[in-house]
Amino acid sequence: MQPIRSSRQQAGFTLVELMIYAFLGLVVMLGAGAVHRGVDRSFKTGAHKVIAQQEASYLSLMISRRARTASGFMVYTMPNRTIPTNTGDGLALQDIDGDVIYRFEWDDGNMTLADSTGARVTALTLQSIQFAVDPVAPKTVRYSFQADDETGSLVDIESAVALRN
Repeated sequence: MQPIRSSRQQAGFTLVELMIYAFLGLVVMLGAGAVHRGVDRSFKTGAHKVIAQQEASYLSLMISRRARTASGFMVYTMPNRTIPTNTGDGLALQDIDGDVIYRFEWDDGNMTLADSTGARVTALTLQSIQFAVDPVAPKTVRYSFQADDETGSLVDIESAVALRN
């Protein structure tokens, strides 16, 4: 009696081979998914940092533009708007007569910088802000703040602006 099939004519895979191929395919797919998640997380982190830096640049530009139109300024600590200090979380810009024409103040409730009307100056969430009179150049306002880049990291920004008049 002859066998119906010889071992040479056998086609297809055994169950063990199929299980090995399925397992290897699963490992490759899990690895690709992990790489994708890592790249996606890095992209989002980078995008948040860029947004924080752009918002910080906008905030610096806003302070600089307002300060350059003033003739004088007064730094104070909230809520005492009338007592000048060398460092504080409030900045009053004054005209030539000493009248306040614009204010920048720390808004503790919204964690941001507010203007004279109480409106947010930027959408950026800040951790702190500090204005200071420059000891070398008395017509210069120094300011520093920490911005949250929405990933838990803080971006430190320091700058200064000199009054135009």
